[in-house]
Amino acid sequence: MIKAWNQAVLVLGAALLGPAALGCASDPEPQPSGCPGALAASGACIGVPAGALCGGDFCAASVDCAEVVEVSSDAALSQASGAAPPGACIALGPGAYGRVELPPGVSLLGRGAGSVTVAAVSLAAGDAAVLRGLTVGAGGVQIAPGARARIEAVRVAGSASDGVTLGPGASLDLVDSAIEGSARYGLSALDAGRLSVARSILSGSQGPGLWAQCTGGCDCEAPVDVQVEDAILRDNKVVGVSLVGARATLSGVEVSGNALRGFDPSGGVSVSGCSTLDATALRVADNSGFGLLIDQASASLGGDGEGFEVSGNQPGIWIQHTTAEQPVTLRGGVLEKNRAIGLGMSGDARGIIIDGMRIAGTFADSAVVSTGSDRSQEVVGDGVSWQERAQAVISRLILSGNGLESSNPSVDPSRRASVLIDGDVGLDSRLADVTLEGGDEATGIVQQRLSADGASPLHGADVPRITTSPDALFSVPVAPAAPAALEAP
Repeated sequence: MIKAWNQAVLVLGAALLGPAALGCASDPEPQPSGCPGALAASGACIGVPAGALCGGDFCAASVDCAEVVEVSSDAALSQASGAAPPGACIALGPGAYGRVELPPGVSLLGRGAGSVTVAAVSLAAGDAAVLRGLTVGAGGVQIAPGARARIEAVRVAGSASDGVTLGPGASLDLVDSAIEGSARYGLSALDAGRLSVARSILSGSQGPGLWAQCTGGCDCEAPVDVQVEDAILRDNKVVGVSLVGARATLSGVEVSGNALRGFDPSGGVSVSGCSTLDATALRVADNSGFGLLIDQASASLGGDGEGFEVSGNQPGIWIQHTTAEQPVTLRGGVLEKNRAIGLGMSGDARGIIIDGMRIAGTFADSAVVSTGSDRSQEVVGDGVSWQERAQAVISRLILSGNGLESSNPSVDPSRRASVLIDGDVGLDSRLADVTLEGGDEATGIVQQRLSADGASPLHGADVPRITTSPDALFSVPVAPAAPAALEAP
Protein backbone atom coordinates (compact mmCIF):
# COMPACT_ATOMS: atom_id res chain seq x y z
CA MET A 1 0.00 0.00 0.00
CA ILE A 2 2.75 2.45 0.97
CA LYS A 3 4.62 1.60 -2.23
CA ALA A 4 1.51 2.31 -4.28
CA TRP A 5 1.03 5.64 -2.52
CA ASN A 6 4.66 6.65 -3.16
CA GLN A 7 4.29 5.81 -6.83
CA ALA A 8 1.25 8.06 -7.01
CA VAL A 9 3.20 10.90 -5.37
CA LEU A 10 5.97 10.47 -7.95
CA VAL A 11 3.38 10.76 -10.71
CA LEU A 12 2.07 13.96 -9.12
CA GLY A 13 5.58 15.38 -8.95
CA ALA A 14 6.22 14.54 -12.59
CA ALA A 15 3.11 16.44 -13.60
CA LEU A 16 4.32 19.52 -11.74
CA LEU A 17 7.56 19.59 -13.74
CA GLY A 18 5.71 21.15 -16.61
CA PRO A 19 2.29 21.18 -18.27
CA ALA A 20 3.52 19.01 -21.11
CA ALA A 21 5.26 16.42 -18.95
CA LEU A 22 2.37 13.97 -19.06
CA GLY A 23 -0.78 13.55 -21.10
CA CYS A 24 -4.13 12.63 -19.60
CA ALA A 25 -6.03 9.61 -20.84
CA SER A 26 -9.25 10.88 -19.25
CA ASP A 27 -9.47 13.93 -21.57
CA PRO A 28 -11.97 13.32 -24.38
CA GLU A 29 -9.60 15.22 -26.71
CA PRO A 30 -5.94 15.34 -25.53
CA GLN A 31 -4.72 18.90 -25.11
CA PRO A 32 -1.23 19.87 -26.33
CA SER A 33 -0.39 21.17 -22.86
CA GLY A 34 -1.30 17.90 -21.13
CA CYS A 35 -3.06 18.08 -17.79
CA PRO A 36 -4.12 21.67 -17.11
CA GLY A 37 -3.42 21.89 -13.39
CA ALA A 38 -1.85 18.80 -11.84
CA LEU A 39 -2.44 15.11 -11.27
CA ALA A 40 -4.34 13.70 -8.33
CA ALA A 41 -2.83 10.80 -6.40
CA SER A 42 -4.97 8.48 -8.51
CA GLY A 43 -3.41 9.87 -11.69
CA ALA A 44 -6.55 11.77 -12.73
CA CYS A 45 -6.18 15.14 -14.44
CA ILE A 46 -7.52 17.96 -12.29
CA GLY A 47 -8.13 21.63 -12.88
CA VAL A 48 -9.64 23.74 -15.64
CA PRO A 49 -9.24 22.23 -19.12
CA ALA A 50 -6.75 24.06 -21.30
CA GLY A 51 -8.01 25.69 -24.46
CA ALA A 52 -11.49 25.97 -25.89
CA LEU A 53 -14.28 23.49 -25.21
CA CYS A 54 -15.36 23.49 -28.85
CA GLY A 55 -14.25 24.76 -32.24
CA GLY A 56 -16.68 27.68 -32.53
CA ASP A 57 -17.32 30.89 -30.58
CA PHE A 58 -20.38 29.49 -28.80
CA CYS A 59 -20.25 26.16 -26.94
CA ALA A 60 -23.51 24.60 -25.78
CA ALA A 61 -23.03 20.96 -26.76
CA SER A 62 -23.60 18.21 -24.16
CA VAL A 63 -25.78 20.46 -21.96
CA ASP A 64 -29.52 19.77 -21.90
CA CYS A 65 -30.90 23.12 -23.13
CA ALA A 66 -34.56 23.86 -23.82
CA GLU A 67 -33.27 26.68 -26.03
CA VAL A 68 -29.90 28.35 -26.65
CA VAL A 69 -29.50 32.14 -26.76
CA GLU A 70 -26.16 33.33 -28.14
CA VAL A 71 -24.90 36.68 -26.83
CA SER A 72 -21.68 38.63 -27.28
CA SER A 73 -22.23 41.87 -25.34
CA ASP A 74 -23.21 43.02 -21.87
CA ALA A 75 -26.42 44.51 -23.16
CA ALA A 76 -27.39 41.27 -24.89
CA LEU A 77 -26.51 39.30 -21.76
CA SER A 78 -28.66 41.55 -19.59
CA GLN A 79 -31.59 41.18 -21.97
CA ALA A 80 -31.19 37.40 -22.28
CA SER A 81 -30.85 36.78 -18.55
CA GLY A 82 -33.95 38.84 -17.85
CA ALA A 83 -36.11 36.91 -20.31
CA ALA A 84 -34.72 33.35 -20.24
CA PRO A 85 -37.18 30.65 -19.08
CA PRO A 86 -36.15 27.68 -16.89
CA GLY A 87 -34.06 25.20 -18.87
CA ALA A 88 -32.68 27.81 -21.28
CA CYS A 89 -28.96 28.19 -21.94
CA ILE A 90 -27.16 31.49 -22.53
CA ALA A 91 -24.05 30.90 -24.64
CA LEU A 92 -21.40 33.62 -24.33
CA GLY A 93 -19.05 34.53 -27.12
CA PRO A 94 -15.40 35.37 -26.33
CA GLY A 95 -14.99 38.55 -24.27
CA ALA A 96 -15.44 40.14 -20.85
CA TYR A 97 -18.86 40.58 -19.25
CA GLY A 98 -20.19 42.24 -16.12
CA ARG A 99 -22.19 40.82 -13.25
CA VAL A 100 -25.08 38.53 -14.19
CA GLU A 101 -28.04 37.23 -12.20
CA LEU A 102 -29.46 34.09 -13.75
CA PRO A 103 -33.16 33.15 -13.39
CA PRO A 104 -34.09 29.73 -11.94
CA GLY A 105 -32.74 26.79 -13.94
CA VAL A 106 -30.92 28.94 -16.54
CA SER A 107 -27.41 27.93 -17.61
CA LEU A 108 -24.47 30.14 -18.60
CA LEU A 109 -21.99 28.59 -21.03
CA GLY A 110 -18.69 29.96 -22.31
CA ARG A 111 -16.15 28.83 -24.87
CA GLY A 112 -13.49 28.28 -22.22
CA ALA A 113 -11.99 29.87 -19.13
CA GLY A 114 -9.34 31.57 -21.24
CA SER A 115 -11.87 33.09 -23.63
CA VAL A 116 -14.77 34.31 -21.49
CA THR A 117 -14.71 36.36 -18.27
CA VAL A 118 -17.71 37.31 -16.14
CA ALA A 119 -17.40 39.70 -13.19
CA ALA A 120 -19.83 37.79 -10.93
CA VAL A 121 -22.54 35.16 -11.24
CA SER A 122 -25.65 34.57 -9.12
CA LEU A 123 -27.70 31.41 -9.64
CA ALA A 124 -31.31 31.60 -8.48
CA ALA A 125 -33.17 28.74 -6.83
CA GLY A 126 -34.10 26.12 -9.39
CA ASP A 127 -32.94 22.84 -10.91
CA ALA A 128 -30.26 21.85 -13.39
CA ALA A 129 -28.46 25.17 -13.92
CA VAL A 130 -24.98 24.73 -15.43
CA LEU A 131 -22.11 27.20 -15.27
CA ARG A 132 -19.41 26.12 -17.73
CA GLY A 133 -16.38 27.25 -19.69
CA LEU A 134 -15.56 30.68 -18.26
CA THR A 135 -13.65 32.65 -15.63
CA VAL A 136 -15.52 34.43 -12.84
CA GLY A 137 -13.85 37.48 -11.30
CA ALA A 138 -14.01 39.46 -8.07
CA GLY A 139 -17.73 38.96 -7.45
CA GLY A 140 -17.44 35.17 -7.21
CA VAL A 141 -20.33 32.74 -7.61
CA GLN A 142 -23.45 32.88 -5.42
CA ILE A 143 -25.78 29.85 -5.44
CA ALA A 144 -29.17 30.63 -3.93
CA PRO A 145 -30.82 28.54 -1.20
CA GLY A 146 -32.49 25.48 -2.64
CA ALA A 147 -30.75 25.70 -6.02
CA ARG A 148 -29.30 22.63 -7.73
CA ALA A 149 -26.37 23.51 -9.93
CA ARG A 150 -23.28 22.25 -11.73
CA ILE A 151 -20.06 24.22 -12.21
CA GLU A 152 -17.75 22.71 -14.81
CA ALA A 153 -14.51 23.87 -16.43
CA VAL A 154 -14.73 27.20 -14.58
CA ARG A 155 -12.00 29.28 -12.94
CA VAL A 156 -13.11 31.52 -10.05
CA ALA A 157 -10.19 33.89 -9.54
CA GLY A 158 -9.52 36.69 -7.07
CA SER A 159 -12.92 36.89 -5.42
CA ALA A 160 -13.21 39.86 -3.08
CA SER A 161 -15.14 37.62 -0.66
CA ASP A 162 -15.92 33.90 -0.97
CA GLY A 163 -15.07 32.21 -4.24
CA VAL A 164 -18.22 30.08 -4.36
CA THR A 165 -21.05 30.36 -1.80
CA LEU A 166 -23.57 27.57 -1.54
CA GLY A 167 -26.82 28.65 0.14
CA PRO A 168 -28.93 26.65 2.64
CA GLY A 169 -30.48 23.55 1.11
CA ALA A 170 -28.60 24.05 -2.17
CA SER A 171 -26.71 21.34 -4.05
CA LEU A 172 -23.61 21.71 -6.21
CA ASP A 173 -21.38 19.57 -8.41
CA LEU A 174 -18.01 21.30 -8.93
CA VAL A 175 -16.10 19.50 -11.68
CA ASP A 176 -12.82 20.18 -13.52
CA SER A 177 -12.62 23.64 -12.01
CA ALA A 178 -10.38 25.91 -9.93
CA ILE A 179 -11.13 28.40 -7.16
CA GLU A 180 -8.10 30.63 -6.67
CA GLY A 181 -7.11 33.56 -4.47
CA SER A 182 -10.38 34.21 -2.65
CA ALA A 183 -10.33 36.90 0.05
CA ARG A 184 -12.37 34.71 2.45
CA TYR A 185 -13.52 31.13 1.93
CA GLY A 186 -12.67 29.35 -1.26
CA LEU A 187 -15.93 27.38 -1.13
CA SER A 188 -18.45 27.75 1.68
CA ALA A 189 -21.46 25.49 2.20
CA LEU A 190 -23.43 26.46 5.32
CA ASP A 191 -26.57 24.37 5.85
CA ALA A 192 -26.30 23.19 2.26
CA GLY A 193 -27.89 19.98 1.07
CA ARG A 194 -25.15 18.33 -1.00
CA LEU A 195 -21.69 19.26 -2.26
CA SER A 196 -19.59 17.23 -4.68
CA VAL A 197 -16.09 18.31 -5.76
CA ALA A 198 -14.26 16.31 -8.44
CA ARG A 199 -11.00 16.87 -10.31
CA SER A 200 -10.71 20.42 -9.01
CA ILE A 201 -8.23 22.72 -7.24
CA LEU A 202 -8.99 25.13 -4.39
CA SER A 203 -5.98 27.30 -3.63
CA GLY A 204 -4.70 30.60 -2.30
CA SER A 205 -7.70 31.58 -0.17
CA GLN A 206 -7.12 33.99 2.71
CA GLY A 207 -9.60 31.90 4.68
CA PRO A 208 -10.51 28.19 4.64
CA GLY A 209 -10.34 26.34 1.35
CA LEU A 210 -13.57 24.37 1.87
CA TRP A 211 -15.96 24.90 4.77
CA ALA A 212 -19.04 22.66 5.02
CA GLN A 213 -21.20 23.16 8.10
CA CYS A 214 -24.62 22.40 9.45
CA THR A 215 -25.03 25.23 11.93
CA GLY A 216 -26.83 22.90 14.33
CA GLY A 217 -23.63 20.90 14.78
CA CYS A 218 -24.34 17.84 16.92
CA ASP A 219 -28.03 18.79 16.99
CA CYS A 220 -28.24 18.92 13.20
CA GLU A 221 -31.01 16.73 11.76
CA ALA A 222 -29.67 16.80 8.19
CA PRO A 223 -25.86 16.83 7.92
CA VAL A 224 -24.32 18.45 4.87
CA ASP A 225 -23.46 15.68 2.40
CA VAL A 226 -19.91 16.23 1.07
CA GLN A 227 -17.99 14.19 -1.51
CA VAL A 228 -14.51 15.21 -2.65
CA GLU A 229 -12.61 13.08 -5.15
CA ASP A 230 -9.33 13.68 -6.99
CA ALA A 231 -8.86 17.22 -5.69
CA ILE A 232 -6.09 19.44 -4.35
CA LEU A 233 -6.62 22.07 -1.64
CA ARG A 234 -3.39 24.01 -1.27
CA ASP A 235 -2.09 27.25 0.26
CA ASN A 236 -5.29 28.21 2.02
CA LYS A 237 -5.49 29.84 5.45
CA VAL A 238 -7.06 28.85 8.80
CA VAL A 239 -7.79 25.32 7.53
CA GLY A 240 -7.83 23.48 4.23
CA VAL A 241 -11.05 21.53 4.86
CA SER A 242 -13.44 22.01 7.79
CA LEU A 243 -16.40 19.69 8.35
CA VAL A 244 -18.92 20.65 11.06
CA GLY A 245 -22.11 18.63 11.22
CA ALA A 246 -21.25 17.10 7.86
CA ARG A 247 -21.16 13.61 6.35
CA ALA A 248 -18.10 13.45 4.09
CA THR A 249 -16.18 11.13 1.80
CA LEU A 250 -12.69 12.06 0.59
CA SER A 251 -10.82 10.00 -2.00
CA GLY A 252 -7.56 10.89 -3.73
CA VAL A 253 -7.44 14.29 -2.00
CA GLU A 254 -4.37 16.36 -1.11
CA VAL A 255 -4.55 19.11 1.53
CA SER A 256 -1.21 20.87 1.79
CA GLY A 257 0.88 24.00 2.18
CA ASN A 258 -1.45 26.01 4.43
CA ALA A 259 0.84 28.69 5.87
CA LEU A 260 0.48 31.02 8.84
CA ARG A 261 -2.37 33.53 8.80
CA GLY A 262 -0.61 36.39 10.50
CA PHE A 263 0.83 34.63 13.54
CA ASP A 264 -1.81 31.88 13.64
CA PRO A 265 -1.12 28.44 12.18
CA SER A 266 -3.39 26.97 9.53
CA GLY A 267 -4.51 23.35 9.78
CA GLY A 268 -5.12 20.67 7.18
CA VAL A 269 -8.43 18.84 7.78
CA SER A 270 -10.75 19.49 10.75
CA VAL A 271 -13.61 17.08 11.46
CA SER A 272 -15.85 18.30 14.30
CA GLY A 273 -19.42 18.88 15.44
CA CYS A 274 -20.50 15.22 15.16
CA SER A 275 -19.34 14.98 11.54
CA THR A 276 -18.44 11.67 9.92
CA LEU A 277 -15.50 11.22 7.55
CA ASP A 278 -14.53 8.30 5.33
CA ALA A 279 -11.23 8.85 3.55
CA THR A 280 -8.87 6.83 1.35
CA ALA A 281 -5.71 7.89 -0.45
CA LEU A 282 -5.73 11.11 1.57
CA ARG A 283 -2.53 13.18 1.76
CA VAL A 284 -2.26 15.97 4.35
CA ALA A 285 1.16 17.60 4.19
CA ASP A 286 3.26 20.60 5.16
CA ASN A 287 0.64 22.67 6.93
CA SER A 288 1.68 25.19 9.59
CA GLY A 289 -0.89 23.79 12.03
CA PHE A 290 -2.38 20.36 12.65
CA GLY A 291 -2.63 17.83 9.85
CA LEU A 292 -5.87 16.06 10.80
CA LEU A 293 -8.02 17.01 13.80
CA ILE A 294 -10.92 14.76 14.83
CA ASP A 295 -12.91 16.46 17.58
CA GLN A 296 -16.26 15.06 18.77
CA ALA A 297 -16.67 13.31 15.42
CA SER A 298 -16.17 9.90 13.82
CA ALA A 299 -13.73 8.97 11.07
CA SER A 300 -12.46 6.02 9.07
CA LEU A 301 -9.18 6.44 7.18
CA GLY A 302 -7.40 3.90 5.00
CA GLY A 303 -8.26 0.21 4.72
CA ASP A 304 -8.89 -2.06 1.72
CA GLY A 305 -5.35 -1.48 0.46
CA GLU A 306 -5.81 2.30 0.36
CA GLY A 307 -3.68 4.07 2.94
CA PHE A 308 -3.14 7.70 3.81
CA GLU A 309 -0.24 10.03 4.53
CA VAL A 310 0.04 12.81 7.11
CA SER A 311 3.41 14.56 7.07
CA GLY A 312 5.06 17.89 7.90
CA ASN A 313 2.31 19.25 10.19
CA GLN A 314 2.17 20.24 13.88
CA PRO A 315 0.85 17.93 15.21
CA GLY A 316 0.22 15.18 12.66
CA ILE A 317 -3.12 13.72 13.86
CA TRP A 318 -5.05 14.59 17.02
CA ILE A 319 -8.19 12.77 18.22
CA GLN A 320 -10.28 14.12 21.11
CA HIS A 321 -13.73 14.13 22.74
CA THR A 322 -15.07 11.18 20.73
CA THR A 323 -17.69 8.86 22.20
CA ALA A 324 -18.31 5.13 21.81
CA GLU A 325 -20.87 6.07 19.14
CA GLN A 326 -18.20 8.06 17.26
CA PRO A 327 -15.56 5.45 16.39
CA VAL A 328 -12.26 6.53 14.83
CA THR A 329 -10.43 3.93 12.75
CA LEU A 330 -7.00 4.59 11.21
CA ARG A 331 -5.59 1.80 9.03
CA GLY A 332 -2.46 1.63 6.90
CA GLY A 333 -1.40 5.23 7.52
CA VAL A 334 2.03 6.82 7.44
CA LEU A 335 2.77 9.73 9.79
CA GLU A 336 6.22 11.08 8.93
CA LYS A 337 8.19 14.20 9.78
CA ASN A 338 5.43 15.92 11.67
CA ARG A 339 6.46 18.42 14.33
CA ALA A 340 6.25 18.01 18.12
CA ILE A 341 3.66 15.18 18.06
CA GLY A 342 2.98 12.45 15.51
CA LEU A 343 -0.32 11.23 16.98
CA GLY A 344 -2.22 12.73 19.92
CA MET A 345 -5.26 11.38 21.80
CA SER A 346 -7.04 13.23 24.60
CA GLY A 347 -10.34 14.52 25.98
CA ASP A 348 -11.58 11.15 27.30
CA ALA A 349 -11.89 10.00 23.67
CA ARG A 350 -13.48 6.59 23.06
CA GLY A 351 -13.59 4.03 20.25
CA ILE A 352 -10.14 4.63 18.71
CA ILE A 353 -8.74 1.77 16.58
CA ILE A 354 -5.26 2.11 15.07
CA ASP A 355 -3.94 -0.72 12.90
CA GLY A 356 -0.93 -1.12 10.63
CA MET A 357 0.51 2.39 10.99
CA ARG A 358 4.00 3.86 10.96
CA ILE A 359 4.92 6.98 12.94
CA ALA A 360 8.43 8.11 12.07
CA GLY A 361 10.80 11.06 12.15
CA THR A 362 8.69 13.36 14.33
CA PHE A 363 10.75 16.53 14.64
CA ALA A 364 11.43 18.07 18.03
CA ASP A 365 9.79 21.48 17.98
CA SER A 366 8.45 24.15 20.32
CA ALA A 367 4.89 23.44 21.42
CA VAL A 368 2.40 24.72 23.99
CA VAL A 369 2.52 22.37 26.97
CA SER A 370 0.72 22.01 30.28
CA THR A 371 2.57 21.64 33.55
CA GLY A 372 -0.16 21.37 36.12
CA SER A 373 -2.29 24.52 35.96
CA ASP A 374 0.26 26.48 33.92
CA ARG A 375 0.99 26.61 30.22
CA SER A 376 4.28 27.37 28.57
CA GLN A 377 6.38 26.66 25.49
CA GLU A 378 8.63 23.62 25.49
CA VAL A 379 10.49 21.50 22.95
CA VAL A 380 8.59 18.27 22.29
CA GLY A 381 9.25 15.39 19.92
CA ASP A 382 6.99 12.46 20.89
CA GLY A 383 5.71 9.86 18.46
CA VAL A 384 2.48 9.34 20.43
CA SER A 385 0.94 11.56 23.14
CA TRP A 386 -1.78 9.59 24.97
CA GLN A 387 -3.67 11.75 27.45
CA GLU A 388 -6.81 12.27 29.53
CA ARG A 389 -8.03 8.68 29.73
CA ALA A 390 -8.39 8.26 25.98
CA GLN A 391 -9.41 4.72 25.07
CA ALA A 392 -7.61 3.07 22.14
CA VAL A 393 -6.85 -0.35 20.66
CA ILE A 394 -3.52 -0.13 18.84
CA SER A 395 -1.92 -2.95 16.85
CA ARG A 396 0.86 -3.36 14.27
CA LEU A 397 2.39 0.01 15.09
CA ILE A 398 5.95 0.95 14.10
CA LEU A 399 7.65 3.95 15.73
CA SER A 400 11.01 5.04 14.34
CA GLY A 401 13.36 8.02 14.75
CA ASN A 402 10.97 10.24 16.70
CA GLY A 403 12.48 13.23 18.53
CA LEU A 404 15.97 12.65 17.13
CA GLU A 405 16.06 15.75 14.95
CA SER A 406 14.78 19.30 15.19
CA SER A 407 12.82 21.13 12.50
CA ASN A 408 14.44 24.39 13.63
CA PRO A 409 18.24 24.78 13.79
CA SER A 410 17.90 26.95 16.90
CA VAL A 411 15.95 24.25 18.77
CA ASP A 412 17.82 21.32 20.30
CA PRO A 413 16.19 17.90 19.87
CA SER A 414 14.36 16.63 22.94
CA ARG A 415 14.65 12.97 23.94
CA ARG A 416 11.43 12.38 25.86
CA ALA A 417 9.44 9.25 25.01
CA SER A 418 8.50 7.46 21.86
CA VAL A 419 5.05 6.93 23.39
CA LEU A 420 4.12 9.15 26.35
CA ILE A 421 1.03 8.07 28.29
CA ASP A 422 -0.11 10.66 30.82
CA GLY A 423 -2.19 9.19 33.65
CA ASP A 424 -4.72 6.40 33.22
CA VAL A 425 -5.94 5.09 29.89
CA GLY A 426 -9.54 4.32 29.04
CA LEU A 427 -11.08 0.96 29.90
CA ASP A 428 -10.09 -1.93 27.58
CA SER A 429 -7.24 -0.01 25.95
CA ARG A 430 -4.77 -2.38 24.33
CA LEU A 431 -1.37 -2.47 22.66
CA ALA A 432 -0.28 -5.32 20.38
CA ASP A 433 2.59 -5.89 17.96
CA VAL A 434 4.42 -2.62 18.64
CA THR A 435 7.90 -2.11 17.17
CA LEU A 436 10.34 0.56 18.37
CA GLU A 437 13.32 1.17 16.10
CA GLY A 438 15.64 3.86 14.79
CA GLY A 439 16.29 5.28 18.26
CA ASP A 440 12.79 4.94 19.67
CA GLU A 441 13.84 1.82 21.54
CA ALA A 442 16.08 4.05 23.69
CA THR A 443 13.24 6.29 24.89
CA GLY A 444 10.56 3.62 24.91
CA ILE A 445 6.99 3.69 26.16
CA VAL A 446 6.50 5.77 29.30
CA GLN A 447 3.35 6.05 31.42
CA GLN A 448 3.64 8.87 33.94
CA ARG A 449 1.40 10.07 36.76
CA LEU A 450 0.09 6.54 37.19
CA SER A 451 -1.41 5.81 40.60
CA ALA A 452 -1.05 2.45 42.31
CA ASP A 453 -4.48 1.32 41.09
CA GLY A 454 -4.32 3.17 37.77
CA ALA A 455 -5.06 1.57 34.38
CA SER A 456 -2.37 0.76 31.82
CA PRO A 457 -2.96 -0.56 28.30
CA LEU A 458 -3.40 -4.34 28.15
CA HIS A 459 -0.44 -5.83 26.27
CA GLY A 460 1.52 -8.99 25.64
CA ALA A 461 5.07 -10.04 24.86
CA ASP A 462 4.99 -8.38 21.43
CA VAL A 463 5.00 -4.95 23.08
CA PRO A 464 8.16 -3.36 24.55
CA ARG A 465 8.26 -2.79 28.27
CA ILE A 466 6.13 0.09 29.55
CA THR A 467 8.02 2.21 32.07
CA THR A 468 5.63 3.55 34.69
CA SER A 469 6.01 6.33 37.23
CA PRO A 470 3.65 7.99 39.74
CA ASP A 471 5.45 11.28 39.07
CA ALA A 472 5.16 13.76 36.20
CA LEU A 473 8.32 13.16 34.20
CA PHE A 474 7.47 15.28 31.17
CA SER A 475 5.18 18.16 30.31
CA VAL A 476 2.03 17.36 28.34
CA PRO A 477 1.34 18.98 24.94
CA VAL A 478 -1.91 20.95 24.71
CA ALA A 479 -4.42 19.68 22.15
CA PRO A 480 -5.29 21.89 19.15
CA ALA A 481 -8.72 23.48 18.94
CA ALA A 482 -11.14 23.12 16.06
CA PRO A 483 -11.13 26.29 13.94
CA ALA A 484 -14.01 28.73 14.21
CA ALA A 485 -16.00 29.98 11.26
CA LEU A 486 -15.04 33.41 9.95
CA GLU A 487 -17.10 36.38 11.03
CA ALA A 488 -19.63 37.65 8.55
CA PRO A 489 -18.19 40.34 6.26
